[in-house]
Amino acid sequence: MPNILAEYKHKNKQRFFLILSVCLIGLIFLAALMHIGAGEAEWAGMSVSDITPANAMEFYIPKDEAGVVVNWCEDPAYSSGVRSGDLIKSINNKKTKKISDFLKVTKDTSLDQGALLDILRNGQPLYITLENKLGIHDNIKRVFNLDMGVTGKNAPGDSNSVPLEAKPQQQNNADPAAHQIAFANNSPAETAEAGTMNAAPVDPNLQLPTPKEQGAASKELIEGHWLGMELIPLTPELATEFNIPPNTKGLLIDEISLEAAESGVLAGDMVVGIEKIATPDLVAFTEATRMVKNRFKAKVIVSRRGQIIEYTISSKRSLGFSQNEAAQPITPGALSPHRSRNKPCTACHIIMKTGGQLPTDAGDILPNPPPILKGAVSPHEYRGKCNVCHIILKKR
Repeated sequence: MPNILAEYKHKNKQRFFLILSVCLIGLIFLAALMHIGAGEAEWAGMSVSDITPANAMEFYIPKDEAGVVVNWCEDPAYSSGVRSGDLIKSINNKKTKKISDFLKVTKDTSLDQGALLDILRNGQPLYITLENKLGIHDNIKRVFNLDMGVTGKNAPGDSNSVPLEAKPQQQNNADPAAHQIAFANNSPAETAEAGTMNAAPVDPNLQLPTPKEQGAASKELIEGHWLGMELIPLTPELATEFNIPPNTKGLLIDEISLEAAESGVLAGDMVVGIEKIATPDLVAFTEATRMVKNRFKAKVIVSRRGQIIEYTISSKRSLGFSQNEAAQPITPGALSPHRSRNKPCTACHIIMKTGGQLPTDAGDILPNPPPILKGAVSPHEYRGKCNVCHIILKKR
């Protein structure tokens, strides 16, 4: 009986180790399968790898496609229009089905004359001319070893990254009325520059295109919000007003609250990077915040009158990512709300007759609160003693 029991225990132990071995082999096989061909190569500021089941799923690469996947990129690849997740199918019409092809082609490819990339992005074909362009904000990049990440420069749809049939579609979708309205809304300087000084007045019965038809979601961004920071692109006037050194590339913080206030950053600081990713514009800032959206802490690099300072911003919840705004809607024929920026108003604004915004932003603090009569009914909720903000007039 003892011998049978010992034999039973021995068999159970063997069975256990056999099952464990099979499981381990299965895990190793699965891991290998997920990373088949995952060798990497670098060229022209980008890192690429073979297609794997993991990145095919992440970047929506169809099963029948062949090429190398861009894992990350910086200049000159980025400034030419290349983006993370792009599938490079060929370079100068030479197929790059795998890393070995990519290395062979790039070995003899010079960027002096430009290299034509055949790319698949989110399932859509795309041609990009890769040129040896200088990167933006190189000084800060050298100081902090910043990854230039994603910026708004050469964003999809510009001259360096043209999807097949993109231009004909844009022409077909363009609304003549929207074009006319854009020029009718220009200041005299803008109108003169556009050569439309004698444009006909806007018909009051004109049916405006809807915000969607005007491309509201793709207008130029003018303001970002993240963890209590309100950020705006820098202009020469703002740089002069806040003593910001020339050539500083970043976003100006014009208001702080919440976590941003606790972190130590101040209004007037320039955010130049997040976790070593440069933030020269709002698109770059949004993409940088997406990289840390699930964290609870992140390092923010700011320039304060030329001094580079690093702060840690933290939150009890995950950090999330920046939410952005475009310029406010304007009415047909309205006077230009600012000086000429050498572009049609519709590059930033949509045109709406009503409903685009309240007459006065309900969330803004009035710069010059009006005087009120003594004993008058408060025009707003209680905010402390009235004489802190208002001049109190005696009743006659």
